[in-house]
Amino acid sequence: MSRRDRMKGRAAPHADDWEVIYLFASDGNISTILWKYYIMSKRGSREVWSSGANWRSAHDYRALLRADRRAFAWEWIRRHPPYRAAWRERHRPPTAFGLLAYEDPHRATPDARPIWSADTDPRVLGSNPLAKRGQDTDLFDVRLVASKVSIAIEDNVEHWLISDGLWMVRLDLLDGTLLGGPTLLEHRLVGFDSAEAKISALRQLSALAHRGDLPPSLRPREIRAPRWVLELRTADALAVGASQQQMARSFFGTMVVGKNWRVENASYRLRIRRLVRLARKYLDDPFQGPWFR
Repeated sequence: MSRRDRMKGRAAPHADDWEVIYLFASDGNISTILWKYYIMSKRGSREVWSSGANWRSAHDYRALLRADRRAFAWEWIRRHPPYRAAWRERHRPPTAFGLLAYEDPHRATPDARPIWSADTDPRVLGSNPLAKRGQDTDLFDVRLVASKVSIAIEDNVEHWLISDGLWMVRLDLLDGTLLGGPTLLEHRLVGFDSAEAKISALRQLSALAHRGDLPPSLRPREIRAPRWVLELRTADALAVGASQQQMARSFFGTMVVGKNWRVENASYRLRIRRLVRLARKYLDDPFQGPWFR
């Protein structure tokens, strides 16, 4: 992953705000970039927001049909007005929105790389490197997945994200570092029900450690994704002032006919009203959805 690719699309924090971003180059070497720039905006002015997708086009949302459900959490967070305001003004910490670092809300799936906190995401693995040397098949070499890596460092804890933009594996290194070469990791699991999500993430991490990518069997398959996409399209339609009839005709095509559509197509009207209700609910509070369950 090149420096240019990682920086592309990031908008600027305020002039007093510095960020340190740790990136892997394609050869696996780590580089540190300090960058500072000024955001030109008028305080109090009305924000002109666009998700970047045309709500009428299902094609613009197609990536989400193959994405981890946590991608939908990001899609709602980036549409959430308080998050966009906090991203511009930096008057609240990103942890107020379940994130360890701010991510540009203009970056959609699969380009975005949000790093969710362990308090938000139950699939985050808590791990420690062990001093002893294990057999090669037990070691994790982060260079094998260098092109998929992002990292946030807080209080000497390395918060790793391994993602291609559609699936993601999160790993918090509670002590030590992954930057010293192949590492034997010890993983913390607590309880039974609470451990299930982490066991699933551990299977994914194991596959990454052995082959550098996830096999199809470990990639997310969300059967509710088409419905969740309709909810996002509804939010984007509301943002540009589309009517419920326009939404119905765009979503359901020729099945919605007649000028008196509210009566002649009552079932579709009810579906649109439900979509509008859910879209407003998630815009108001993105965490009301099932994204981390």
